[in-house]
Parts: sequence; C-alpha cells; structure tokens
Amino acid sequence: MLVFILILLLLAAAFGVLAVVVKTALIIALSITLAVIFLGAIAYYYGRHRVNRFRREVERRTLPPGAP
Repeated sequence: MLVFILILLLLAAAFGVLAVVVKTALIIALSITLAVIFLGAIAYYYGRHRVNRFRREVERRTLPPGAP
C-alpha cells in the first residue's frame, strides 16, 4: 500500500500536479479530523446531559418531599 501511494506521488510530481494532490489530501484529512472532533464534542455534552438528568431523577425519587 505504501509503495502504491509513493508511486502515485511520484506520478503527480512528474505531471506537475503534486501541489494540488497535497492540498486535496490535506483538506480531506483536516475535514475528517474536524468531523471526529465535532462528533466527539456532541457525544460528550449529550452524555453529560443524560448523566445530569439521571442524577436529578434519582435525587427526586430518593429524597423525602420536604427535603432541599
């Protein structure tokens, strides 16, 4: 696989489009990284929301009616 990528890069350099190939690869890699970070942040905050909701529900069920 590495040899195949190296051959593609050499062909791109030979045809003079190496800059375009590198820019495209960089854009794809950064897009995937940003998507993973964004989805991770959404999952983290959703998980926090669910834990807080669960904690409030447990406290509501276990405390007597007049307790703070």
